[in-house]
Amino acid sequence: MPIPVPGRLARRGPAALAVGLPVLIYLAICATGFDGGHYLRGDCPYYFLTAGSLWLDGDLDLGNQLPGGLAEHQTQVALDRFGRLVPKHPLVLPLLALPLVAALGAPGALIFNLLQLAALLAVLFALARRVAAPWAAAVAVALTGIATFLPQYAWNFSPDVLSTLFFAGGLLALPADRRAAPLRHLAAGLLLGLAVVAKLPYLVALPAVLPLAGAPLRRALPPLAAGLAVPLALAALLNLHLFRSPLTTAYDRIARLDRGAVVVYSQREDFDLPLAEGLRGQLFHRRHGLLFTTPVTLVALAGLPLLARRRPRLALAVGWTAAALLLFFSRYELWYTSAYGNRFLLPVVALAALPLAALCEWAAGRLRRPQETPATPPP
Repeated sequence: MPIPVPGRLARRGPAALAVGLPVLIYLAICATGFDGGHYLRGDCPYYFLTAGSLWLDGDLDLGNQLPGGLAEHQTQVALDRFGRLVPKHPLVLPLLALPLVAALGAPGALIFNLLQLAALLAVLFALARRVAAPWAAAVAVALTGIATFLPQYAWNFSPDVLSTLFFAGGLLALPADRRAAPLRHLAAGLLLGLAVVAKLPYLVALPAVLPLAGAPLRRALPPLAAGLAVPLALAALLNLHLFRSPLTTAYDRIARLDRGAVVVYSQREDFDLPLAEGLRGQLFHRRHGLLFTTPVTLVALAGLPLLARRRPRLALAVGWTAAALLLFFSRYELWYTSAYGNRFLLPVVALAALPLAALCEWAAGRLRRPQETPATPPP
């Protein structure tokens, strides 16, 4: 006999589990100071310094923001056509966090990080609800928020969380019933474009959107492409202004010192790792591989066939995203440059909540299935 659930708990309980429980854990992590180090670690200080430069100086010249000058910050900034040291990293995170950073300083960056983590969990829950019942979706998202390397990035100012939020938000904005809805497709395009501007390698994941774009494609694609074009065009104009070409990014003009002279190199040169070596590392590396840092993700991805039976187009989108990003970063020599886990695969970890939701609902159905009562033998 099913256990009755109070109406308010049935309505609000799943969302509280999916979003509230992980956020409580993130708050506890922040309250304890995590590992004793500062939350502006790795690349985070450069996003913070960029926000500071925009607020205090109204420009992108980081020359007066870098303590110790270029000698202390080699390969972390770019050289523009005017000879200025400018941000190597995308501007999306500094621009969005600017109000909190301007008001609160460094703590504003941490607060923004917690807010974007909560927003990501909420978006994943809404997507998982398209796959499974509320409680199964909530369990899957809670596991994604807690039992992966996501908690490691609560004490952070993470651009990877933001770009993943935009990418997942773009998928959510697409109509669930695949109807041609121009405004929703326009919004989806804007969010996906922001995801790409915030993390350029997400270009390889964009084909995942096509199965979800809607029918007929001739009506769905124009507003989707228009929305996508807006942030990409703005990024291209910034590149043109800073580097003389819309296709030259700051990652093509990374600054370092060579015998006292400032020289530049392109990060494209770092994509020469043998594919098999990179793939093996991303899966099995003890500190950064998926198997050791987030095994629940591999379990979830094993549920893709089950998701495909329920929502084949969504399964195709998740599968394409996972395969494309995994293969792309397997060629990147520095794929392991994360505090813990592999932040470059954060979209894979996040979207794995969808097949995990299908697995949770399947498992719950198996547990609820009444046991067959054996026939009573005749007297």
